[in-house]
Amino acid sequence: MYKHYIRVDTEGNVIRAFSDAFEQPEPGDLLVTEDGGRHFNLDLWYNGVIPRWHVEGDDLVERTDVELAALWEQYQADHAPQLTEVETLQLALADTYEQLLTAQGDATSAQVALADLYELTLTLQADMVALKGGVS
Repeated sequence: MYKHYIRVDTEGNVIRAFSDAFEQPEPGDLLVTEDGGRHFNLDLWYNGVIPRWHVEGDDLVERTDVELAALWEQYQADHAPQLTEVETLQLALADTYEQLLTAQGDATSAQVALADLYELTLTLQADMVALKGGVS
């Protein structure tokens, strides 16, 4: 027979469960049973982050589905989803594309202004030729 232990954090949440067949207890670990099987595997985590079990006094208590759902909702509110590297690059690319479109619009406006100036220059040049009597 093997002894089963749990390890709790400072808030009483069970963060590890093991038997002495594979691991020796540390100070502060709590004995659950002295006559357990070789393996002791509690389902410790809800959605990988919320402790499913906690200790109240001398009792090992499993949180209800309602409690777990509320804790999960709070966790999601506190931990907004992070963008992946690809999503971050896609946003940067979209921003760069918008800047390119703006620059392209500015360049087109500059080209139109230069064409207008060129036409004015040609008109002015023609007027000067006419004033000089047709001699260039």
